[in-house]
Amino acid sequence: MKKIFLFAAIILLLFTILGFRLIESGFARLTSDFKTLPSDNRILYEIGAENIAIESAKYFSKAISIVEMRQLGTFKAPVKVYVFASANSFSKYSGASEKVKGACWENDIFLSGKLLNLMSETQGILTHELSHVQLLQTLGSISFNNDLPRWFREGLAIYVADGGGAMNASEAESIRSFKKGAHFLPEVKGSLFSKKLTGTVDLEPKIFYRQSGMFVKFMAANYPSQFETFVKDIQEGNEFGVSFVKSFKIDIDEMLKIYISTLTEA
Repeated sequence: MKKIFLFAAIILLLFTILGFRLIESGFARLTSDFKTLPSDNRILYEIGAENIAIESAKYFSKAISIVEMRQLGTFKAPVKVYVFASANSFSKYSGASEKVKGACWENDIFLSGKLLNLMSETQGILTHELSHVQLLQTLGSISFNNDLPRWFREGLAIYVADGGGAMNASEAESIRSFKKGAHFLPEVKGSLFSKKLTGTVDLEPKIFYRQSGMFVKFMAANYPSQFETFVKDIQEGNEFGVSFVKSFKIDIDEMLKIYISTLTEA
């Protein structure tokens, strides 16, 4: 029996290392029945989720173009979108938490049935997940997770998606947290295994995400040429921290201090 458990643990570890555990998503992929959306065969949906699928189709091609333009990189393979009728079926199939609205795995994007009541967020969530997929395809899952810090992966996706994926927290409450010294840590490395959102204190995920997006947006808006150089370097697989200093001429800690100094509470 011990040998069986050991073998199962090794298999699970290999799945993780090979990239079967990405972003918020774990390795699940339980059987589910999908219908193909007639207007766009890249989108598949469960019965009851057709409205999310139709909404996704409105923006899919545009979202791909936005990601490629803002991330200065192209998609290397076709992307499929799987739309679920409930948070429960979404979680069972994708391995992601029922709390989240979207996830991705390799070339697939999963959209939760939670969006049935939040249809206006569909475009943002879709674009957010496409941001992850583009970098995953370019860098590979190991480099994406291990070499890019979580704040940047999420912050970039939120910036690219015009706030998509960070709608649960306002900028005002995120600024108040910044001012109190409660914010994400500007790490220069990611992690293959840890999903912890690291901060100066324990941060609610919604604050971590919103703050990350605000910081990336600040750099893109105020240092456009340096930001472009930096993102191009990341797309080429160069070391994150080294690329940052080379592009901006200061380290990330100093850049974050500059950003926080610009913030005023509403």
